[in-house]
Amino acid sequence: MRLCVVSDSHRHRHELLRAVKNLQPLDAILHAGDETTDALWLMERVDWPVYAVAGNWDTVTPEFPLERVLDFDIRILLTHGHKQRVKDGLGVLQQRAQELDSKVIVFGHTHKAYVTVENGRMYLNPGSLASPRGRRERTCALLEIEEDGKTGLVQVCASHLTVQGDILQLLRHGVWNRT
Repeated sequence: MRLCVVSDSHRHRHELLRAVKNLQPLDAILHAGDETTDALWLMERVDWPVYAVAGNWDTVTPEFPLERVLDFDIRILLTHGHKQRVKDGLGVLQQRAQELDSKVIVFGHTHKAYVTVENGRMYLNPGSLASPRGRRERTCALLEIEEDGKTGLVQVCASHLTVQGDILQLLRHGVWNRT
């Protein structure tokens, strides 16, 4: 399974569409907030499902909640992160991930491309397509999830990429039991 992960697009729709096109083929797109209007715009232009959440710039609605739990061979928590105060660290987000038994946590808000594995959970921030912090390049991420049909174990690979599709960082992690 190939998931394009974006966040903090802030109406930079050209970069959003370019990033998505450069990562094809895809199974779905995850938008971690800050411009749900961009997610709506993208839904009209691509053939894959777009799962999005509200960020601090957005209005929370049934279509765009503060968080979503998605099951793509493994449980993913999708949130913007502002309510979990991710700019102050991952502590509150880690607690929420544990409550929901999520193995992959996708968040935004900081505009910093980031990936780490802590306590058996992968935390992934794709960075920003509008105004990145900590680097010059506008970034997104590719989340690749593979299940071993014989063992039922799942391996996850997270890559940060530029809008042009150049790989900046890669973290391969697993193995988890399928949940």
